[in-house]
Amino acid sequence: MASIKDVAKKAGVSTATVSRVLNNHPSVIPQTRQAVRDAMDYLCYVPSKSAFQLSGKCSGLIGVVVPNLVNPHFCELLATFEEEARYIGKSAIVKTHQNQPQQDKQIIHTLIGMGIDSLLWVPTEAEAGLSEWLTATAIPVAVVTQVSRFFNSVSIDQAKGAESIAEHFIQTGHTSFGFVAQEGVDNRKVSAWSKKIAGRGLADDKENQFWIAKGAGEKISGHIAILDEIIEKLSARKKACSCLWVYNDVAASYIIDGLKEKGIAVPQDIAIASFDNTLLAQTKKITSIAQPIGEIAHLAFQMVNHKEGQDSIEMYEIVSRLIVRESSMNMTITTL
Repeated sequence: MASIKDVAKKAGVSTATVSRVLNNHPSVIPQTRQAVRDAMDYLCYVPSKSAFQLSGKCSGLIGVVVPNLVNPHFCELLATFEEEARYIGKSAIVKTHQNQPQQDKQIIHTLIGMGIDSLLWVPTEAEAGLSEWLTATAIPVAVVTQVSRFFNSVSIDQAKGAESIAEHFIQTGHTSFGFVAQEGVDNRKVSAWSKKIAGRGLADDKENQFWIAKGAGEKISGHIAILDEIIEKLSARKKACSCLWVYNDVAASYIIDGLKEKGIAVPQDIAIASFDNTLLAQTKKITSIAQPIGEIAHLAFQMVNHKEGQDSIEMYEIVSRLIVRESSMNMTITTL
């Protein structure tokens, strides 16, 4: 069985550096961290959990709570968390709250009762009600993909993403706009989108604004029925919007396929863009807002697994980027 010395030799670093990588220390540069991890993989080295267990203070368990595992965005996030955990000899326990606050509360209480060492969390509004109690537990918490008033957080500037989609549609000649958004989840996106359109002297047609109830997007059967209704309305409407943004790649893909079945061409009849830039968007050539999952996950993981004194809440906001593909491209141009 490989030892920490073997890993250090293979990676060309000291055992102290390997130890810092195992402890997720921020002083290790990304290239060195990757070299050590590559050596661990090559040698099949697995960090020992005995130190955690013998100390009586650490369980080696990390709680991960996300809205759902239907959206590939959260699956990619989870995969990165599990990889990060593996390299320091810990295990992730994954739960989904389906955007239901009461379910969110129950899950957090259950995970704390299981003795998790830290929590990586995409919360509902239950976050505010749990903040005082969760802080009192002294368990490190990082809120992921959202800004938090109570805990360390790593977020994406979703408002900027919506603005960039609006700008793209305006630049490609669209004057009739629509969206499909989740109530209580995408409000900031919608606000930024509407302001960008109004700022160009254009109107945002309310008939082409489709809101999905919070949590409905996480329920597969109900979700499909709702999207089918939207497809029917868009295909039946004589003055349907010429462009539409959709809250994630999964829903956008379903809508595109549904519209095509109705004889509506994308992007010729209606241009479509979405959020997350998952593998689904890449393979189906959907214009989408890219979010650097690896960077988000690593920063969040570092927040909860490197224990140092901290007097204030840390907030990282990562800039998103619009990736233009065939679903929204004006046929007279090739790219933005």
